Amino acid sequence: METTTAAPKKVAVVIPCYNEAASIAEVIKRFPCARLAQHALELKIYVVDNNSSDDTAAIAEQAGATVIYESKKGKGNALRAGFRGVAPDCDYVVMLDGDCTYDPGEIMRVIEPLRSDFCDVVIGSRLGGRIKTAAMSRLHRVGNRLFTGAVRWLYGANVTDVLTGYFAWKKSALDALEPHIKSAGFAVEMEMITKMARLGHQMASVPISYDPRAGESHLRPFYDGSRISLMLLKNLVWRPAKVLRARGEFVPRRLVFVSDTIYPYMKGGKEKRLHEITKRLASMGHEVHIYTMHWWDDPTKARTEDGVQLHALCRHHELYRGDRRAIKEGVMFGLACFKLFWVRFDVLDVDHMPFFPLFSAWIVCAMRGRKMGATWHEALTQKEWIDYMGPGGLIAWLMERISLQLPHSITAASAHTKELLATTHGRARRVELVGSGIDTSLLSTVPRAQIDCDVLYVGRLVKDKHVDQLILAVDIMRRARPEARCVIIGDGIEGPHLRRQVARLGLQANITFLEALPEAADVYSYMKAARVFCSPSVREGFGITVLEALGCGTPVVTVDSPGNAARHLIADGQNGAIVPLTPVALAEAMAYWVAVPNKPDVAARVADYDWRQLAKKQAEVYLQ
Repeated sequence: METTTAAPKKVAVVIPCYNEAASIAEVIKRFPCARLAQHALELKIYVVDNNSSDDTAAIAEQAGATVIYESKKGKGNALRAGFRGVAPDCDYVVMLDGDCTYDPGEIMRVIEPLRSDFCDVVIGSRLGGRIKTAAMSRLHRVGNRLFTGAVRWLYGANVTDVLTGYFAWKKSALDALEPHIKSAGFAVEMEMITKMARLGHQMASVPISYDPRAGESHLRPFYDGSRISLMLLKNLVWRPAKVLRARGEFVPRRLVFVSDTIYPYMKGGKEKRLHEITKRLASMGHEVHIYTMHWWDDPTKARTEDGVQLHALCRHHELYRGDRRAIKEGVMFGLACFKLFWVRFDVLDVDHMPFFPLFSAWIVCAMRGRKMGATWHEALTQKEWIDYMGPGGLIAWLMERISLQLPHSITAASAHTKELLATTHGRARRVELVGSGIDTSLLSTVPRAQIDCDVLYVGRLVKDKHVDQLILAVDIMRRARPEARCVIIGDGIEGPHLRRQVARLGLQANITFLEALPEAADVYSYMKAARVFCSPSVREGFGITVLEALGCGTPVVTVDSPGNAARHLIADGQNGAIVPLTPVALAEAMAYWVAVPNKPDVAARVADYDWRQLAKKQAEVYLQ
């Protein structure tokens, strides 16, 4: 089977310039575009002409850069204009000067820690790297070391060169910082570093080269040094909430989420929803934390990913015992949630599953006089609980009924769940609907995978997903169409059993298993290549993969089950089919959509499910 190449990550370079005609063409020329392309990085260069009196703008444009004009003089003004002009769909933003002092060829070095999620911001360190002879005077070296030591001591920032002009950000981190950049001149680097420290951004320094500049320096050592010193001291008392509240503007909140599972370590629908919404809340300026189990490999108990701060409340416990959720895991994580008593928060939102954390968090909030929120992804009837767990399902049903009374407010992740909370469990008050969504901007850029795929399944390989019925349906399809091809993407406890089933039926040439793909773009490329997407799950709180498939223009076959909220996304015969959970019914529906010569525009129905709009709606719920 052929595989697709992931869509390239977009890198924007912002170069503030004032009378840099002598050097700007050389700076642009030295970016290693071919090498970046080999690493799936697509470069776009923005030169900000800061009211130059020479030919800086014309030369930069001729060299291939996009020129942005800023008439207000000052490096800070130029940078703000450049940041505003960066395309919203870029992944990383790099800043460096246009005077040939910094080496554009080292751009991979400053981007790599961002690509590996090591940090949110990279600071290019001249003091920790290689400074060429005459590139920096002794006075400047001494001053820089003093300023750097002060920032490390006063702000606890992990930086080794606070006056450098070589930065790299994840776009989400820059979006959170950009509204707070106010400096007009050379104090902007100190302002950005100190405010990033206050915003909680994870920063790291990497060594870089520093060459003598081309042309005349615009830095005034004593005047600009005094401005930098003032900025260092001024931001000691700066907090984003204080500044914005005083002006009557949007005030970021400290949002704390509690969930035993997180993306990408678990790639289910609820984990995906939490990941997409929290990283966008962080990009909006909120301080976002998720308290979870210790999923990552390194021993540290905290880390930052996509602007969201992750904290391990306890070690990792196995989620499943056999084909069911393990009770021990829920109990142990629930007990660990008592540690929240020492956690500061403005909003506390607890994932409803596995119930135990709700009780712990409620006690914490009651003792501290705070209100607790919760997110509900699905609601089961008493019969569904017993079918799932046997006699123990009655206890789970009772726990759900009791736990539903604990949160002050509830976010329902689908209209289906909201309705069931009211009709099945009697919880209708203070329940807000904020569903799941898709990344519409990413979907539009992902190319179709170069594969032959009739039927695609993406999701966890667990009992409730009924992938075994899909396999039986493919067995029926191949009798009429021997070349039928199915791709199953995902991991789970049922994986070995399903692979044995394929071997037993002799379907190895028809069905291919792939482990969960690391990037959403990879999944979307397969969805675009498939002729039909199949979701035979009987329990879906929303059905994100179904929505993603529709967004990729692929019709969906799903099953008619009361617990399957994904069926509400399907208009039978228009963008897919809703059928009984039987191999024959699945096979007939999939064969129909595979053979349809002119498929309708199924993507048109999902335009209102963009993640950013949903994150804004979620923020409004928290601010009520």
